Amino acid sequence: MSTTTMMKEAIQALYPPRPTASRRRVRRSGSSTSSFGTQFGGPTENDAYTVGSSSSSTTPNSTNRPPSYGASSKRNAKSRFSELLLEHGEKDLHRDWAVYASSSLLLNLNGDNTNGGGGNIAAGSCQMKQIEGRLRICSQSIVFEPRQTSRGIIRAPFRHMTVCPFLGGGNTNMEMGSGGILDGDGAFNSNRTNGFGNNNHHAQQDMAAILRCERHLVMKANNVIGPYEDVQSPVEFRFVFLHSSPTSMISLAKQLFEVESSNKKLSSVSFAPSVAFDTTSAPPIIPLPSSSSSSNNATNSRDAIIEQVLGPTMNRPFDTTNFLHVSERPLTPNLRCSVKTPLLEKKGCAMLTDYGFYFQPVVPGSMDNNGAIGNSIGGSSRSSNKVGPSGKAHVWFMDEIRAIARRYDGMKDRGLEIYLSKQHSVLLTFENTEVRERVILLVSQRISSVKSLPLPCFTDRSFVESALELWQAGKLDNFEYLLCLNSAAGRSFHDLSRYPVFPWVLSNYGENAEDDDFSDEFSTMLDFTDPNNFRDLSKPVGALNEQRHADFYNRYMSMVQQQKSHASQSNQDAPFMYGTHYSAPGYTLFYLLRVMPEHMLLLQNGKFDVPDRLFHSIDATYKSVITNPADVKELIPEFFDPDCFDFLINSMGLGLGNLQTGERVNDAILPPWANESAKRFLRKNRAALESEYCTKNLPRWIDLIFGTASRGQGAKDAKNLFHPMAYISPEEVEAISNPEDRERAELQATEFGIVPDQLFCRKHPGKNENIGSWGDSDALLTRDRLRGSYGVEDNTNFSAPAMTKGELGRTSSGFSVDEAMMQNYNTTGSQVGTNPLD
Repeated sequence: MSTTTMMKEAIQALYPPRPTASRRRVRRSGSSTSSFGTQFGGPTENDAYTVGSSSSSTTPNSTNRPPSYGASSKRNAKSRFSELLLEHGEKDLHRDWAVYASSSLLLNLNGDNTNGGGGNIAAGSCQMKQIEGRLRICSQSIVFEPRQTSRGIIRAPFRHMTVCPFLGGGNTNMEMGSGGILDGDGAFNSNRTNGFGNNNHHAQQDMAAILRCERHLVMKANNVIGPYEDVQSPVEFRFVFLHSSPTSMISLAKQLFEVESSNKKLSSVSFAPSVAFDTTSAPPIIPLPSSSSSSNNATNSRDAIIEQVLGPTMNRPFDTTNFLHVSERPLTPNLRCSVKTPLLEKKGCAMLTDYGFYFQPVVPGSMDNNGAIGNSIGGSSRSSNKVGPSGKAHVWFMDEIRAIARRYDGMKDRGLEIYLSKQHSVLLTFENTEVRERVILLVSQRISSVKSLPLPCFTDRSFVESALELWQAGKLDNFEYLLCLNSAAGRSFHDLSRYPVFPWVLSNYGENAEDDDFSDEFSTMLDFTDPNNFRDLSKPVGALNEQRHADFYNRYMSMVQQQKSHASQSNQDAPFMYGTHYSAPGYTLFYLLRVMPEHMLLLQNGKFDVPDRLFHSIDATYKSVITNPADVKELIPEFFDPDCFDFLINSMGLGLGNLQTGERVNDAILPPWANESAKRFLRKNRAALESEYCTKNLPRWIDLIFGTASRGQGAKDAKNLFHPMAYISPEEVEAISNPEDRERAELQATEFGIVPDQLFCRKHPGKNENIGSWGDSDALLTRDRLRGSYGVEDNTNFSAPAMTKGELGRTSSGFSVDEAMMQNYNTTGSQVGTNPLD
């Protein structure tokens, strides 16, 4: 295999994730699923070989959306629960119990219902009688998932509970609280029992967990994805536990309730400080922690509880019985890490061997005495009654790894993306940069020794040099080259805050068609030789409309004058032209709403946005980005890949509402030249990207996003200057001494847009331009993030776990050194400057 062939294989792994044909059939049949993996085409069992899987196939046969590692054991195969149903940042503690649930409306002292008018008093969640399901405790709420899919999942946040959860009788009259209880017919009854008879001998009828809430949410009734029902009625929930005692659940709930009680007040931040704008097309506003010390203490307390619950399991050594080969040799110690997908994170431990990379998720089992284990990944657990790793592990085979790339975990530089040949990539995050770098070194050495060729790393200088050479030689098209640059600049399909960014190429999306002949797939209706049909790629979106940009510039100059009169202002108050960004989680989900609705509901607090602000028309969206003062967003790669047409089609039948004109928001409205075909639209868009006009002008857009005009004086001169928080680096975030300010800075940067890492320190050459005048391509590249090494040397000690003599025939030959030596790693190299005016 030649180096060029290996490069091409690696680049093929960069393509956008595509839903499989089977997943498309499921969605078109009208059914919906809860996890991101199944909902968006990422099957949990095919994303990696699952140790112990009953499937005869050991390798996947298609490229899919990034998986969401949700429940997939036999008991949980049909589970509707997903962490996407929780609040932004909330964690599932992986504690769940089999229960019977009942509920009744509470009355005030006057005997009147206290419903505030925001909920349905007759909601089924308020009048349940002996409903079987599973009760789950999370870091900020308690969740009940009925076994019947016709009933919605109930989430009761701790902050809406009127009293701390407590124990009560399981088969006695319901306790009255401040008033009484309404019967199903609405009559007041102070002596009604909870409806549990003696017909179920498994129920622990002497004790029940009791919750009293003034407000709760109902989600996914009839398994339909849609806005959550906010029930604003005081309700008492009573959960009788099967097979186990509620004592442990109540103990944990009390701790979390006390934490939440001290953190009642939350605050929100606007998209950009000191910037007034219309909210049309702005990303969702994410609640931020209060700046008060009590809020910070509450957050720390909650994190301590999460660590108390999950920590012992995460620290448990990797179960080497999961190895597939008797002679398999571990190359690393037990590594704490996480697998990340958009808005989700699956914690666990990992181990690298000479055969592959293993990941063992932390999925503690349920508390049932019958041995049922909750939330296993990829099948039933090997352990029965133990609380800890589910026993199943995922392995990504060494011979299927095509490339790797360094990635960010929020604002921490400790992620690693592994690109595979027969499935989509996987994003792992480690405890620190040093562990990540050592894993990269070991993987690279192992694969290079087998293939006699270096393993491509998309964030290395050598890869960018090779990609530039292949593009200029015509061996990479524009689409593939932009994928390479995005990956090199830290962008990933797994990270909504750093999603790959692509340009608006065309400017003709309206009804000015001059030719109605659609017989030819690439009709002359859209003339690619006419510059008027193209967007000016030398200007950022914010400068495409000169009149609108004049307003941006006037505001910028007023900030300059204000800064001169306040010389003590920090860098975070530096003047800027645009308060919004061209790429942010809200903008990515704006485009992907039809295939990632639960992600949007998570960011929008359980609601879809106003219909007129949803992505309903290509033409309307383009008009917004050139006229709306709050909208300067670019596109995403899916707009140029015909295999990703699903994001334009409402195949799930989502109820997205009606526009003010009365028109229903359904499939995205396409330009006339697309002939109502999503695939045709994407093919034409791709053809425009590969056109001669775009190829000639694309280097100027690359300068704006990845090059000399992306920051500093070059950005100012190019009218491309964004809010200072868009340029903040991990080092600058870490240097913020105040924990509250650091948390707010990190959250604002990741939620509201980050400028990609700079790749080029000189203007990007044209496709036919000889770069020999620079000496070589190395003179074009920055010496910051693109360096190929973070200083971890080959002789750095890194201990593999000691193996017992004769354990499955394995030995511990090699790498038997002190694990504590890992702390001696060091990193070198300067970082990208982030002051936009440097």
